[in-house]
Amino acid sequence: MIRRPPTQIPMTDMDVQQVRDALARQKAEPAVKQGAPATPVLPKGHPVGSQPYHHVEEAKKKRDAMTRDERLGLR
Repeated sequence: MIRRPPTQIPMTDMDVQQVRDALARQKAEPAVKQGAPATPVLPKGHPVGSQPYHHVEEAKKKRDAMTRDERLGLR
């Protein structure tokens, strides 16, 4: 495979400083969030019994329920 040199993106000193500031904020956020609960607090009266939706698991269950012909589009 033939590779070409990467495209150069012109950046100014201000752009570099913005990236550094954003990284510094991201590193500071986990230290602030350590006191916060891991799960969000739900308001009173909110239905709690439902489990989170997992698309991958639902798709696997749906595929397992199908026959081979249905998966291939023959039915």
